[in-house]
Amino acid sequence: MQTITSKLEGMADGIAGLMREFLLKYTTLYNWNSGGFFVISGGDFAFGELSVEGRQLQSRLLEDYRRYYALLSVLLSGLPNTSLVDICEADKSISDILEQRHGYWETPEQALEAAEEALDTQIQLLRHLYDTEEGRGILVPDTNAFYFNPKLDAWSYSEFDKFTFALLPTVLNELDEHKEGHRNENVRKKAQKLIRQIKEYRRRGKLTDGVPIVKGKIEIIAIAIEPDMENTLEWLDPTSPDDRVLASMVELIRQHPRSSVVLVTRDINLQNKAELAGLPFLEPPEQEQQS
Repeated sequence: MQTITSKLEGMADGIAGLMREFLLKYTTLYNWNSGGFFVISGGDFAFGELSVEGRQLQSRLLEDYRRYYALLSVLLSGLPNTSLVDICEADKSISDILEQRHGYWETPEQALEAAEEALDTQIQLLRHLYDTEEGRGILVPDTNAFYFNPKLDAWSYSEFDKFTFALLPTVLNELDEHKEGHRNENVRKKAQKLIRQIKEYRRRGKLTDGVPIVKGKIEIIAIAIEPDMENTLEWLDPTSPDDRVLASMVELIRQHPRSSVVLVTRDINLQNKAELAGLPFLEPPEQEQQS
């Protein structure tokens, strides 16, 4: 599975390719202030009118860049202030060029060079993020994934030789609510069984530090801190359990940018949200496929 670093690098490569096509094939620049009589902060050069095809490509490019930058900026938010300034300046440079505001670029080639340099600045800052356990596999199941296959010691994926289950506060809260209050008796029993199972894992060590389920292959760690909904993807709703799962996943990715952090869910709506955010996901393994 990809790490978020490699995924964002791939997204940046795709954006760079579209920028090259957009700027060199569809973009023109002219000096709108050749007499030098007016001074504006945006510069003396303006972009010419785009063709229909150019506007279509611009729309696609802006959407791709906004999705990429939304995730990138959240992951980089913990960097020092000097780096945050660099991030904002790089974003402004790219946005000005893609939205075709007045600037100081005399040719499309100069605009492309500036945009590529800004994109490279963002990726270089991403590579500054620290990962305590580079290359780790971290699975983030939602509640229904645990219900679907509670035999955690038998989970396996071809993508991972070993992995860690991240047990989120949102999931634990739902299990606690379901064990007594769910209207479906079968769900109540599943929640009660899972809670007993989790308490048994705690006998093996400190759950917040991680304990083994299958030695050398599978471990589980409880995430004690609720997600920071003020410092995550702006469209996530703090009242939605699914969105809180995604926010917690973003927090884990920020802590492990060079590890494979993967959502596990069968919920099509949650899968769609993860896809929109650029976050990887898998479905839980079928019980009958386990040995």
